[in-house]
Amino acid sequence: MLEQSTHWLEIAGTALDGLLLLRVLQLRLHRVYAFLTLACGLALFFDGVGLWLGIDSEENMRVFLYSRFLYTFMYPLVAWDVFEQMSHQIGTLRRMAMGRLISALVLTSILGLLIASAGDDSSANGAIVGMIAIILWAGASTASLAFLFTLQRILKVQRLELPNNTFVWMRYFELSFLAELVNCFSSILFSFVKSTAAIGILNIVFICYGITITAWCLLRLRMIQSDVPSAPQQA
Repeated sequence: MLEQSTHWLEIAGTALDGLLLLRVLQLRLHRVYAFLTLACGLALFFDGVGLWLGIDSEENMRVFLYSRFLYTFMYPLVAWDVFEQMSHQIGTLRRMAMGRLISALVLTSILGLLIASAGDDSSANGAIVGMIAIILWAGASTASLAFLFTLQRILKVQRLELPNNTFVWMRYFELSFLAELVNCFSSILFSFVKSTAAIGILNIVFICYGITITAWCLLRLRMIQSDVPSAPQQA
């Protein structure tokens, strides 16, 4: 029962990711949010791969782990792109915050390399790669979430109003990065707890959460008018 529910929810989530990408293209937001559009495309691609290989298959797990290395670079770019519509207003502040994000990623990468160098047993190479992927995943999610929170706090202090799409993307990725962190630590926890039912229930919770925030984002995005500023939102 849990497997069937998870399967159909995964299909629904993949469909919503496809609709979000189509919505971005329909509203021509890809002209402003290039990295966000790429992130939407990657989400749809990896969802499709997961359905094709089987969500619980060993092959999909390997794809998932190796994709974390890609997202280590994608998450900071996505966080940067969230405020692209306000780049002329907060350019200096955004660059300063990005400098801190990159520093955090460098430290995380050094930690991953230290762990890799400590693993001498060739039979444990797969486990080492998995651990490095999880460390980089957690580091990129944390640094990107901190970047969004930092700029949100600065904008609130300076009483700058957010364009509608900036507000929507900011909230969407704050919630997404938070879910990534929880998912990361739960993956570590459940590697020690062999409870199929608990893992299945948690997967359903994560999928439903993702569907909810994606549907909200899909409904709230608006076309950017070149001659009319987007409706402002309070940070």
